[in-house]
Amino acid sequence: MSVRQRRLKADYDKICTFFSGRSRIRVLKTVGTPPEKYQLEFLVTSLQRDLATQKLRRHKNFIVEMVLTGAYPRLPPQCKMLTPVFHPNIAPHAICIGDHWAAGESLPNLIVRIGEMLSFQSYNVKSPLNGEAAKWVEKNEHRLPVDNFDFSSLLTVGEAVGRNEDGSFKAGNECANCGATREASEMQVCISGHVTCEGCSHVCPSCESLVCLKCSLSACAICNQTVCHKCIHKCSACKRLSCKKHTARCSICNQGCCHDCLIRCARCAKVACMDHIHKAEVGGKRSFLCTSCNPSQ
Repeated sequence: MSVRQRRLKADYDKICTFFSGRSRIRVLKTVGTPPEKYQLEFLVTSLQRDLATQKLRRHKNFIVEMVLTGAYPRLPPQCKMLTPVFHPNIAPHAICIGDHWAAGESLPNLIVRIGEMLSFQSYNVKSPLNGEAAKWVEKNEHRLPVDNFDFSSLLTVGEAVGRNEDGSFKAGNECANCGATREASEMQVCISGHVTCEGCSHVCPSCESLVCLKCSLSACAICNQTVCHKCIHKCSACKRLSCKKHTARCSICNQGCCHDCLIRCARCAKVACMDHIHKAEVGGKRSFLCTSCNPSQ
């Protein structure tokens, strides 16, 4: 087997480990043995332009084609979207992965970077492939990212030693956090795929998933509870982090805000953000009305 063939096989083995059928990134199709071409499904919230109305809309399913040319890994894979997307660094014919490619970079790492681009966690408006999208991003950075999932967490599942019949991860005997060695039966695998001992793990108070010290954790600015990456949201108004319990969407613009940045309308009883609710007189008393109930504002 040639050096290139060994690299292709190693890439495929890693992709099979990191991106399972239950992952936010999935392998739909491969060509070659070992594969030289992939079709990958990204279950990521991103943006599309509606051809009929020309308005932007959210979409949650994208397919990417990745071709490993004869020059790979010296040259990066050729990547393009098979699903339309509205992004500064993505055109119909190419995905700009920037100047960051090196022959030593793993294919799973590049795949995760594409996920971060689709979710608008990563973008470059200085040298765009889509100038219109770059202008939109500059005006709407406060609305980004459109998906907060920690895609880098997918690359840690290799610390588990395999999978059980039900698809769950199988724990090894070494804690990924403190390095303590135990019987595999005494270990658990957290939400991000880290092998963890009892002393290095706890349950997310929001979703009750098992998390460990190595996971991406954040504290809610309102209740100060530490929750996992799935249960935290960045307020579009004040930019603070809040947990699911203390996050809601504005009934007018649908932007996610923390409870401190939302006010309930005295007429329709729906909550609205500071930009879409105003003081008004209701029943002879000063109160708040959303812009739907008080369109004059």
